[in-house]
Amino acid sequence: MIAFVKFDSSEANVSIDYIKLAEKVWGFEYSEMPIFVNHGGIKLDSHDGFYLDFSLFLSDYTEKWVSVKVGWDSTELMINLVKNVPNQIAIMTAFEQELLINQKGFYNLVAYIAKNVNGEIMVGENSDWIDLTTFTNQYREIMTVPFAEAVDQSIKFGSQHAPGKKDSGTDRYLY
Repeated sequence: MIAFVKFDSSEANVSIDYIKLAEKVWGFEYSEMPIFVNHGGIKLDSHDGFYLDFSLFLSDYTEKWVSVKVGWDSTELMINLVKNVPNQIAIMTAFEQELLINQKGFYNLVAYIAKNVNGEIMVGENSDWIDLTTFTNQYREIMTVPFAEAVDQSIKFGSQHAPGKKDSGTDRYLY
């Protein structure tokens, strides 16, 4: 999955550490559910390249996660400025099709970033730019599914289906 947020860099003022961001996008409280949050980078910061990648180790939340097929073992979300396009942020996951828990994290992350930079959103590589309200209305059902329900549905699907195609945008947009 991939989305882009277009913004005016002079108006961007975002600084949030990876744990607080994980809580916001996946909808859990670390103090109540100490799930390990793997991370590359300490915080998402608009004044430091807008880079962060992070994922949840859901086996810390429930032992049922071990039934999920290999490959679905983490819920990686990646954020970085698009190379050679300094007014666009790329937000990506590892796969084109993701489990519900990572769809929830992805769409909430896109919305969080767009809201905090007053940006427009493009979902996918060749779609139209839309505003935050349109985006939120389109993905509200996924964005608001409770954490436990999203994990349970992800276990159900992920234990029966292997991950599909890796998202090829990682190399083009992040490195």
